[in-house]
Amino acid sequence: MPVPRRVFRYAPHHARESLCHARKILQLVGRTLLLAGVMAGVTVPSVQAQSPRADGKFYGRLGGGLSDFASDLSSWRPAHPFGGGKFSRGTGPPVVFVGEIGYQFSPAWALGVGLQGGNYPVEVYPEVEGISDAYRYTPRLLGRYTFAGGTVAPYVDLGVHATLGGDRPPTRIGAGPSVGGGVDIQLGRAASLYVESRINLTVPDDAVDGAGGENRFDVTGQLLGIGLKVHFTTPTPPRILQVDGPATVPTDTMVTFVATVNEEDADRPLDAQWDFGDGEAATGRTATHSFDRPGRYVVSFTARNKAGSAGDSIAVVAERPPEPARIVSARAVPASVAAGAPVRFRAAVTGSDSLAYEWRFGDGATATGASPVHTYDTPGTYAARLRVSNRGGTDNRTIDVRVARPAERDTSASAAGPSPTDSSTTPPTPTGSSAEAPPQERWGIVIASMSAEGQATAVARRYREQFPGPLRVEVVTAETEQGARRHRVVIGPFGEDAAAQRVLTERSDDLPSGAWLLRLE
Repeated sequence: MPVPRRVFRYAPHHARESLCHARKILQLVGRTLLLAGVMAGVTVPSVQAQSPRADGKFYGRLGGGLSDFASDLSSWRPAHPFGGGKFSRGTGPPVVFVGEIGYQFSPAWALGVGLQGGNYPVEVYPEVEGISDAYRYTPRLLGRYTFAGGTVAPYVDLGVHATLGGDRPPTRIGAGPSVGGGVDIQLGRAASLYVESRINLTVPDDAVDGAGGENRFDVTGQLLGIGLKVHFTTPTPPRILQVDGPATVPTDTMVTFVATVNEEDADRPLDAQWDFGDGEAATGRTATHSFDRPGRYVVSFTARNKAGSAGDSIAVVAERPPEPARIVSARAVPASVAAGAPVRFRAAVTGSDSLAYEWRFGDGATATGASPVHTYDTPGTYAARLRVSNRGGTDNRTIDVRVARPAERDTSASAAGPSPTDSSTTPPTPTGSSAEAPPQERWGIVIASMSAEGQATAVARRYREQFPGPLRVEVVTAETEQGARRHRVVIGPFGEDAAAQRVLTERSDDLPSGAWLLRLE
């Protein structure tokens, strides 16, 4: 007996079937999209901070659940599909099994090819002659969009399918759209659990159940399913091996920070970003930065790729740079001295922080400190060098010191008193002595030597006013070994060289830099 292709012959019956069918479809669509729609509006703060989902990987999905079926036949019996004990064709429970392979282009987008196979037992199959098999198979192609990249992520998908299976005739291959939705719960870097629902709208109307009607379609759905999604290739997240940078930096000075990550193993692209703790940021695994204000800053480095992220930080203290060391003045007192006599070196230095002094006297000897004393044993001209340094910088200065031979008795001077030599050259050996000088050793300080007697007298008068009291200032006229007549201004005499040297050192600020000692008879 041929199967009737039109089931609805009367308008009242036709309207009732249409309402039942529409209600079935709306219920399926509502169940399918309800879970995805609800989860899309749920905020899960605790999971949004998790590592982002991997992309650029192939995956596989395998699951199962409860099947659902809506068609012309099922609309005849309102008890469909779960009336309990009424299945007369197709034994077994209403179950569905799903498999899919695909590619995750990004954390949000994926494309998959899958197969849904299910048992759709319907009590009205006997009314359509020739149908005894309730299993149908639905290959499909789907595009999937995931709303969030945290641990719990809702998704929806849309694609096309073909449905086949059952007895032939009267069933045949049908096709149509496939719509689904659910949530994906991440279990780890390579696996996740999903819960979903789906409907497959199939045309023509008689392809699945063998019963046709006007403007009808059948639905082979997955009422509720659960499964496991596994990535075939596991992405490698970044791992920070070391973050290098200075612990203390001067303000307004560019410094470099370097991060070492597992570049050879981590998936690309690999993004790197610095946060310097002062509102400024930079990208790349090497960055330079300067801090405008003093303070303690936490410099953070973060590396990200499609598999996850990693971060590390170091503490940096920014300080005002110290004022660099600078030598204002440096001198030797006296600058001309007899061999064996002490010379005091002095320096006026500016600069913050601890200042380090290093003296090199030119004869191989060295000293530290701001005001060392040194004795030259050999006559000659020496270049004494001073180096002062601190954290801000270094400064250098050179001082010339003239060292003469030790003084001898003066045998060519006039009877007027001591006969000093010319202070404008290396101190000569005295050539005269005073007729009235006592036989014991005496010393004087020569502060000037000039050819004009009037000039020497004026100098002596000025120094007498400057040195009142026991210190005598005299003008002594004598001839040098070369026969030149000189008028020398001499402070003294002193009973020993130590007394003369003490006056020369203590009154160095009041004496000319060329003053020197002379032994007198």
